[in-house]
Parts: sequence; C-alpha cells; structure tokens
Amino acid sequence: MKMTSGREMRRLAVAVSLSVLCLLLAVIAYYMVDVAVTTDRNMRDNREKVIAESVRTMQDMKSALITGDFSPQYLEIFNQEILKQIAGGDRDVLYRYATQIVLTFYPIDYVAFIAEGEVLKYGARKGMEIDPYELPLEPPEGDYQILDKLGNREGFFVSVFLPVELSKLGLGDEKILMNMVVDRTEEIAQVEKYFRDQRNSLLLRLTIAAVLAVVASLLLTTFGLRYFTRKYVVEPIERLNRQAQEIMEGTFAGEVEIDERSAYAPLQALLRSGQKVLQRLEKELEG
Repeated sequence: MKMTSGREMRRLAVAVSLSVLCLLLAVIAYYMVDVAVTTDRNMRDNREKVIAESVRTMQDMKSALITGDFSPQYLEIFNQEILKQIAGGDRDVLYRYATQIVLTFYPIDYVAFIAEGEVLKYGARKGMEIDPYELPLEPPEGDYQILDKLGNREGFFVSVFLPVELSKLGLGDEKILMNMVVDRTEEIAQVEKYFRDQRNSLLLRLTIAAVLAVVASLLLTTFGLRYFTRKYVVEPIERLNRQAQEIMEGTFAGEVEIDERSAYAPLQALLRSGQKVLQRLEKELEG
C-alpha cells in the first residue's frame, strides 16, 4: 500500500518556504536600504567637500585683495592713477576696482561691499540680473550660507562674508563686509549624478540577485523539503503502516526491528508488542 504526503506535510512545506522567503526578503531589504543610506551619506559628504573647497578659495583671496597685504612691487602692475585715487581716500574707486579684480581673476559670480546693511558697491557676471538687497546683507552664523537662487538663476550657490580691513590701506577702520557668491550648481549636480548612478546600479544588481535568490530559495525549499520530508518522515511512517497491515493480515515475516535512536522507536516497539500478542493468540488458538 503506497501512501502520499498528507495535508500536514504540505502545510509544513508551505510554512517553511514562506519563512525562508520572508527571511531572505528581509536580508535583501536590509542591504537595499543600506546601499541607499550609504550613497546618500557619501553624496552629502562630497557636497560638503565642494562647499568647503569653495569657502576656502574665497577666504584665500584675502591675501590678494584689499583684505590682505599690498606691497609696492605688487601694486606697480596696476593702474597707478586708480591706486593714487584709492590712496587719496576714494573708497568708491576702491570698491569698484576690487569688484573688477574679483570678477575678472577669480571664479566668483557675485561680489558686494556692505556697511551696516547698505550695499556700497556690487557686481556680477555678465547676463545676471541681480537685486543686491534680495541677497544676504548680514554674515551667517557659520562660515557660509547656501543660496538656491542668485538673481535670475536658480541652482546651488555658496555665499561667504569676509571683513574688509581698510586700516591696512590707511582708509580708516570702518567695518566693511564683502559678500562673495560662487555658483556650484554644476559641481553639485555632477556629484549627485555620480552617486545616484552608483546607487541605481547597485540597486539594480541587488534586485536581479534578489529575484534569482527568491527563485532558488523557493525551488530548494519546495523540492528539497519535499524530498527530505518524504525520506525522513513519510517513508518511515509508510513502512510502519505496511508492517502493521502485514501483521494484521498475518503475512509479516520476521520481527519488527526497533531503532532506539529513531523518533519512531515507540511506534516500532508498539508494533512489536502487537506482533507478539497476535503470535501468542495464534498459538493458543492452534492448541
């Protein structure tokens, strides 16, 4: 008599398959989230590096502008008439002169000289329409401030305030601030694109690996579990059932073996006891 796997075995196979699948999906989800979080963190770190480099560049300009030291040898290469006007105390010429230098020789997109919230002089790259009073007039709490708009342009702009040390030029000690803004839209876009592409590539590979892993786990748990449950559960029960049938029919030859290491040892012992009882009854009936 051949038996087939019962409802319990099928339910067990489904339960194990679902458990393995849930565990596998949890692991895959963890790695996907980790990839996304790590990529975003790297993106932020590199964006901060771009900002820090921009701030450092603007701060280093102090050694070459009116905020730094001007030796006679350095000043000789510039227009002497303008320098005389500056030396004579013409601050308007100084601000206009410094604005031209900044916009000509440095990668700065906007510069303004500010005193007590009033814009004394400002300049910007060609093609930019800027209202200076729409931009910051006070230094930020930190070293820089991020702007998402500069005049008629939208993007990623870094604003840095630097003090203008007029006393070094003998023009008094009035507190003047210079606000410089640099456009870092393209650099930030490249950083974000690089890490987005990396993240998308990793997620795509993880997705493909996840699909393959899910299919493999379903195949292994379905067919593998069916094989092992049949070998170690169903077939031993079928063998015990055949032995019971043959004992009842009187066709069983030999004695029921008991494997003490088996989980079925109690059932095997029960069958042997039944076999002995039937054998005793048969002897009594024959006698």
